[in-house]
Amino acid sequence: MKINILLPNFAQLPSGGHSIAYQYANGLAKKGHLVNLIFSSGKQNTFFNKLLFLVMYILIRFSKRWFKFHSSVKRKYVFSLNENNIPKADATIATAYSTAMVLKKCNADKGKKIYLIQGYETFLAPKEIIDETWKYNDMTKIVISKWLWDIGKNLGVSDMIYIPNFIDEKLFVKKNAHSNRIYDVAMMYSTAEVKGSQYGINALELVKKRFENFTAVIFASCPRDKKIPQWIDYIEKPSQKFLIDSIYNNSKIYLCTSLSEGWSLPPMEAMACGAAVVTTRNGGVNEFCTNGETALMCDVKNSEQMSDGIIQLLNDKTLYDKLTEQGLNKIREFSFENSLNKLNGILDK
Repeated sequence: MKINILLPNFAQLPSGGHSIAYQYANGLAKKGHLVNLIFSSGKQNTFFNKLLFLVMYILIRFSKRWFKFHSSVKRKYVFSLNENNIPKADATIATAYSTAMVLKKCNADKGKKIYLIQGYETFLAPKEIIDETWKYNDMTKIVISKWLWDIGKNLGVSDMIYIPNFIDEKLFVKKNAHSNRIYDVAMMYSTAEVKGSQYGINALELVKKRFENFTAVIFASCPRDKKIPQWIDYIEKPSQKFLIDSIYNNSKIYLCTSLSEGWSLPPMEAMACGAAVVTTRNGGVNEFCTNGETALMCDVKNSEQMSDGIIQLLNDKTLYDKLTEQGLNKIREFSFENSLNKLNGILDK
């Protein structure tokens, strides 16, 4: 089969939503499908943005990629996504609301229309626009989490299929005993408000006031912000190997601070590497985080609850051991092969 996968932007730096799409592309290619990844610049049509598009295109073509694609996966970069630059195919998959809006306008020669819903994107566009895309009746809609399924049900959407996200269970594995880990807490940082990073930093500061020897590491795809205290180690653009070996496997606890997620991959990855997880109730962790069983959960924007969770795990080895053991067991339920086979089954119908 010829399959198009539509992406809303270039993602020069690691991105959870893009990573899932890329892994599906590779998996489908290995099954013999011809896969096109089509990237839109996501920019408004101005002369400056067109120049910026050319610069970004050159950088992408000649810079080191953060993801290794299967040799048969083709990649196409366009300034503005439209029907004319989407190849004919047996199926076309939209991966965001903006790409679903484009796919809606396409003719039947793009094949079966599939909408991979990876989040409730009301932080990117008005709710009315997002809700309308969920109700497109000519698309097969796949939701990656049960909380997104619930949103769809509340909107009156009945034709949804649940295919959970996953991690590469061969890559994200526990390699280091908890007693050998040099960091108490690891956290991802982002300038995007929806990631809630400042609340996490505030929580780390609260813990530091209680424990003088408390250690933490932050990783991010952007340069260090002046808001981040100097006592916290900061790793910019870590490689996947460094992230797994030197951050996830070197930290006792992972702190997730997001306000909203379709599916939050970093805490899942850290859990698979043996870290205990303290997380906000952001929706995107519901599949693998149960409070007091596989993680400690707190309200969004609540630095005090985050710090309390961290302190509780530092003081209670029995609870810590319970969460890490049950977390590892839970993560094993989310297999890439299972999700890939479900997607492939939808394509073959």
